Amino acid sequence: MTTLKELIVSANFDAAVNDMASFITTTVEKQSGLTGMALKGALAAATKVDADIVAKGSRRLLPEMADSLDGLWQEYSTSGGSDFGVFLAANEQRAMDAILNVADRNAETITVPGLGKVYKGVRGKASKVIIEELPAIGALIEKNTH
Repeated sequence: MTTLKELIVSANFDAAVNDMASFITTTVEKQSGLTGMALKGALAAATKVDADIVAKGSRRLLPEMADSLDGLWQEYSTSGGSDFGVFLAANEQRAMDAILNVADRNAETITVPGLGKVYKGVRGKASKVIIEELPAIGALIEKNTH
C-alpha cells in the first residue's frame, strides 16, 4: 500500500506546502485570548528571524508529519472512510501525538537563538489548537494526496 508520505511528496508537494503554510498562518491569526497572544507572539518572533519560516518549516516538516501520521492514514484507507479529518478527530490523542512528536523532535534541533525557548513556551497551547483543528488538518492532507 502507498504510504502517506509517498502521496504527499509527489507532484502535489508544492501545493501541499503552500496549503500547510497558509493553514498555519490563518490558524494562528484566528486565535484569541492568552493562547492567541502566545501563538501570535511566537509566530512574530519566528518571522522576524526569517519571513519565509512558515513555508520553509512546512516544506521540511510535512514529509515527517506524513510519516508520523501514516499508521492512521493506513487505518483510514482500509476502513473505507470518506473524511480523513473526521477520522483524525475520532483518534485525537494518537493524531495529536503523531503531529507533536514531529514538532518536538525538530524543536530539539533549532539552532536559531531564542526560537527553541519560544517553542517550549507555546507547546502546550499548540496542542489544544491542534486538537481543535484536526478535521481541517485531515482535510488538507487528504486534499493533497490526489
